[in-house]
Amino acid sequence: MKILNRYILLEHIPPFLISVILITFVLLLETIPRIVEMVIDKDISVMIVLQLIFFNLAWMIALSVPMAVLVATLLAFGRLASDSEIVAIKTSGINLLRILIPLLIATGILMVAMIEFNDKILPDLNHKARLLTGDIRSMRPTLTFRPGVFITDLSGYIILIDKINHTTSEVERVRISETKDPNQPRIIVAKSGLMKFIDNGQTVQFTLYDGEIHMLDINDPSNYRKILFKEQLINVGGIGSELQRSESSFRTDREMDIAQMKGVVTQAASTIKPFRMRMERAVENKLTFLFGDTLAYPSDSSMSDSVALGFLKADMRGIYMKLKDEAQQIKEQNEIIDKYKIEIYKKYSIPAASFAFVLIGAPLAIRSRKGGMGVAVTVSLLIFTLYWAFLIGGEDLADRDYISPFLAMWSANILTGAAGLYLLVKVITERPLFTFFRK
Repeated sequence: MKILNRYILLEHIPPFLISVILITFVLLLETIPRIVEMVIDKDISVMIVLQLIFFNLAWMIALSVPMAVLVATLLAFGRLASDSEIVAIKTSGINLLRILIPLLIATGILMVAMIEFNDKILPDLNHKARLLTGDIRSMRPTLTFRPGVFITDLSGYIILIDKINHTTSEVERVRISETKDPNQPRIIVAKSGLMKFIDNGQTVQFTLYDGEIHMLDINDPSNYRKILFKEQLINVGGIGSELQRSESSFRTDREMDIAQMKGVVTQAASTIKPFRMRMERAVENKLTFLFGDTLAYPSDSSMSDSVALGFLKADMRGIYMKLKDEAQQIKEQNEIIDKYKIEIYKKYSIPAASFAFVLIGAPLAIRSRKGGMGVAVTVSLLIFTLYWAFLIGGEDLADRDYISPFLAMWSANILTGAAGLYLLVKVITERPLFTFFRK
């Protein structure tokens, strides 16, 4: 049996590795247009592109590994069935369930490894991918000074230069509009000058000659000033197009590990308790007052019942609004709890899908007796579509509070696994399933 177990496992390894690569590549193709757009617009380096791809590979691998398990199972058992090796195994008196045991054990090891990957590695890489993407998007395209063209890419400045000598850095007829303060704009005009880049290209320094500075006041048009100068130094900062890497301690739900998300859930749950206690106290106090011996307020025992009833109605409107506000706060906290519970269960359910895919893939391949890539891909796409439809639909229903987060994330695995067990029983007992699968 050891030889057979090793043989079954070795049959799965090559198609599994190839499937991981191919599926990851297909997922990567979806991000390529966005990356190409960044390269064109932001002129980022090859190293930054490789980093961005590497960071995004994490979530792709988290999805491609369970998919690859299904493709490998279909290919391996399809080939065994098409070459009549399954028949030979059954003729030898070996139960088909027995040959699945080593595969299920290997799948279990892979599942544990992927849970650790989703918990320890995926959140950090998702965090880095989000920060890097944000840093790239915040970059300004490379700035070039061209004669006779308005430069409007600089925040707070509009620059026009009639003539530029890039060899000597001399400029002629320079006009700089400074609009940092919209209420007090400045206009600098000069006949000539010199232009050079300082601060590692982050600032352009103009040394202007024979010019004027016009200072306006939008709020008070009479407060206009004009200054003549022979030489004036003007620094325009923030022109560099270098990528500035940022750091942030803030993390979204997909950038947290399981322990961090459980902390958020615990905090949200503890927040709900005070809201409920205040609601209960408010209702209890009003009920005590309402069903007391008199409707008069304790502070004024001479108040008539009709007057007290008027005050009571006003109080009831107030308490209604208060209870409504408290209920809304509880609802928001429950939404946070459901949101993070979905992500917690997802870290377990997607790796566990490998089990369900083995259970349904093996009997399907044996029944179809087709070991080709075309059959494996077709069946895989059908199962993937149904699986992700249940997963995405379940998440949407959980967000709307129609079903629990647990059921939302595990229903796809439960249904797929149940269908796989049904097919497996039919294959082991050699009973007909559907006309399509009959011999």
